[in-house]
Amino acid sequence: MGRVMQLCTMPADVAEAVAEWMAGLTRAHDELGRKGPVCPFVRPADEAGAIRTECLRAESGDGIEELVAALRRQVHRFGEFPASGGREPLDSLVTVMDGLPRHRWRLLDAAQRRIRREVVAAGLMVGQFHPECPEPGYWNPSFMVSRSPVPLIVLRRMAFHDILFLHSDPALFAEYDRRFGRWYQEGKVPAEFRALYDNAPRLPAATGRPYLDYQSIPLLHALHQPRTEHQPESSFYLAGQSMELLFSLVLGEVRAAQEGMVVDDLGRCGWHLRRATAGMRLLCGFWDLLSTLSPAEFNSFRDALGEASGLGSYKYRTLEFALGAKSPAMAARHDGVPAVAAEVYRALHDASAYDDALGVLVRRGLLADDDAGHDRDPVAVRSAWARIYREETVSGDLVRWAEALMDLAETVGRWRRLHLLTVERIIGYKPGTGGTAGVEWLRDVATHHVFPELWEARLQLSGGPA
Repeated sequence: MGRVMQLCTMPADVAEAVAEWMAGLTRAHDELGRKGPVCPFVRPADEAGAIRTECLRAESGDGIEELVAALRRQVHRFGEFPASGGREPLDSLVTVMDGLPRHRWRLLDAAQRRIRREVVAAGLMVGQFHPECPEPGYWNPSFMVSRSPVPLIVLRRMAFHDILFLHSDPALFAEYDRRFGRWYQEGKVPAEFRALYDNAPRLPAATGRPYLDYQSIPLLHALHQPRTEHQPESSFYLAGQSMELLFSLVLGEVRAAQEGMVVDDLGRCGWHLRRATAGMRLLCGFWDLLSTLSPAEFNSFRDALGEASGLGSYKYRTLEFALGAKSPAMAARHDGVPAVAAEVYRALHDASAYDDALGVLVRRGLLADDDAGHDRDPVAVRSAWARIYREETVSGDLVRWAEALMDLAETVGRWRRLHLLTVERIIGYKPGTGGTAGVEWLRDVATHHVFPELWEARLQLSGGPA
């Protein structure tokens, strides 16, 4: 059981910073992507006296469990506040997390994701804010709308416009639809909201059979929709769908490994890295299946792909960003699809697993903070990794952790190379689907490693084990 965070008096400088930040939300911003204030909710809520502000004392050792417990307690407190006489839709609770170390600010993002469904089920919305929050703006995903001067969370009641935030998750959307669906049936809604509502994913109807319902089996098989009658396309189609699901699995394990690194729990991190690597090995196996397609078999259904290309996989792009292989240009390929763009840009702006790994090196005294930042010093980073291998025994926790990172990095590299070989085998050097560069582009990608200085550290090692 984790420590219970206690309510405390907010320091004067923190209260001043929060007040100034909230005032800024009532004003327009050139990068917002629409007219009006950054948050239309703040001014009317403030004028109605509906914003309550509290402060919780965080300690340096507080992790995800303590933050989730704090969120749940604040949700309970919010529900116990006395009715405000007509201003209930504006009621909100701002909770500052005073004392939370910088490298643990991002745990608020994970805590918000963990508790979001139960909060929405209660008819509430929960948002996390901190100086490095990766949440993108809806109207302009390059605008960091959720960055605040101090780490804090905000609770408020669900509102009609929350379709902007709830339309992509079927469970969250179901709660929204239960409360506001009649508005759409009556037909008087903005066109932007109507499009999101009509295209939102719906939960499948229950069959009453536990296994079928738990795994959504009827829906899963219904999604297998090849475009031609050629049997080889079925292998290609199913492999692509399966890889998409595995991208999600690997991404989830990478994010969980990051949570372990942020709290310096390398043992926990190692388990998640192990599963992420196993997921990547499964992904590699799909190239064995696809390599059974002859050029003639692939050409029998290739025209049905149209402009479809693996470059359109936003889940894979998100995974690459989470591993540190970031590209604003590749993120921009997903503009125009709200839920997709939000996920991709969130990963683009968020710290990667490699960023968090370098943070561990900093806290272990192996790397200077200045050498681990955005403009990191590759020589210093390479030397830090090499020092681990020189000074740690084979059973040391840092060596085991570094090798777990290397296992994942190697398997990612293997997946890229097998992709290249499979495409070379099937289509040769012709352009890829959708007019992409095909083999030429894949060969360039295959030459780049994730966690580059971890690989390069081998150059500085010689002789036998320490």
